Amino acid sequence: MNKAVRIVFCLLILLIVLGVQAGAVSVALLDIENRSADPRYDYLAGIIKGLLLFDLSAEPGIELVDRGELESILAEQELRLSSITEDTDQSLRIGKILGADKLVKGEYVFLGSEILVSVTLLDVVSARSAVFSDRGSTENLIHSLAEQLIRRLTGKEVRLRSEQRERSILSLQDETPGTIALHTHLVDAEIFLDEEFVGYSTGDARVPYVLENILPGPHRLRLRLSNFGIVKEPEISFHDWEEEVVVQPGKRHVIRATARHFNSIIYDLMQVVREDMSLRDQPAGEPLTRRHGFSFVSRKGEAVEGSLEISAVQSGKTVRVQVQFVLLGASYSFNLSSAEGENELREQLHPVELKVEVEPNEVSYSIWRTDIRQNMFYDR
Repeated sequence: MNKAVRIVFCLLILLIVLGVQAGAVSVALLDIENRSADPRYDYLAGIIKGLLLFDLSAEPGIELVDRGELESILAEQELRLSSITEDTDQSLRIGKILGADKLVKGEYVFLGSEILVSVTLLDVVSARSAVFSDRGSTENLIHSLAEQLIRRLTGKEVRLRSEQRERSILSLQDETPGTIALHTHLVDAEIFLDEEFVGYSTGDARVPYVLENILPGPHRLRLRLSNFGIVKEPEISFHDWEEEVVVQPGKRHVIRATARHFNSIIYDLMQVVREDMSLRDQPAGEPLTRRHGFSFVSRKGEAVEGSLEISAVQSGKTVRVQVQFVLLGASYSFNLSSAEGENELREQLHPVELKVEVEPNEVSYSIWRTDIRQNMFYDR
């Protein structure tokens, strides 16, 4: 081969290489999401992403967007990678900013002895997507998905799976037990973990009951004690306090139970409006007015709305009060005078009771629900 032929041959090789590089598909790899709701398998996201990056970066026809560039764009846009992964429109917008031709995102679900992995290939220009799914437990599961991605991106048939890549990717799960420190003011409340009785509360909110050696994953805590718990509206039904705790490997979780005495909860719910008006500093003959709007849902599930306007004026030792009350669209007017002995008003207007009390220098008024009452838990 003479010198001229060698030069032409080298130029042809260079043109071929440049042509391949010019035709490379630009791909941005987004997040891989754990859809198992079990933090023990969060580590798989990094393994799956790492294997995909390794396979895709080895293919000459694919040009991967630099991870640092992606994070820089997200910082400028004040976005998180997980948020754009879930929002297709946002993903496409970021892809165009990056200059990527395709976006790749994935998710997986743990199935016991295997995981199901789904990888979505999204075209930035057309917004069309293709989904590749497979299940297994070894590295070859991810290499198989990479083969399908490369085939779709470049048209090439590649073989990435091998016997040497049959290593399990599920063997690295962290099963280090965690602990739960439960704080509650309840005395001798029964504590259940996953419906198994584990002990009694300490009665001192500053001294927790500690549950140790708990396997990572979701667990349900429950407290049971007569006349204590939570109330669910509008039916006003009574329940034990309970909460789901997702235990992280080797971590201590501090939980504060919000259970209270049922009567205390009901008493608070019964008081729709309650206030005292002091006339001590009010100039004589000048009225003092208060206005309130209120609303709640009755036990029957009905919306109850209304308003209250109280106007009080004092002259000497005499206090006169005008009351304008609206309930469910109906209007009521009442007048009280301490001089005439009419110093107390109690009106039952279902589903509430209006109370007004007049004393020298002071007017107290309140609106109480009548569809609920204390000690209701005895009616269960």
